Amino acid sequence: MSSGSDPLGRRALFWAPGVRSDERGPESPEASGRRALFSPPARRPGTLVLGCSSCGARSRISYAEFVRRHLPFWLWIPGRRYSRLLSCPACGRRTWLEAEFRR
Repeated sequence: MSSGSDPLGRRALFWAPGVRSDERGPESPEASGRRALFSPPARRPGTLVLGCSSCGARSRISYAEFVRRHLPFWLWIPGRRYSRLLSCPACGRRTWLEAEFRR
């Protein structure tokens, strides 16, 4: 037997090529999951976040959807945390909502 031959194919079973740092593929799912958990959500221009005082849900909607939710009746009282009387996107009830405008 010469050192170059491998008649039983053991080298194919037990040998793994080394991976260089510049050839690495995508990150492990655990690393991307941790990043998703502890990083702020991606900001999308032209959206705002509504927080519901009844169900506690926070929903991201577009400016056009925000204007549509004002119809047929809405009320705005400045200086309050939940200052807008609108229909909630999450629970569908007409209740007091807070609006956070994103840029």
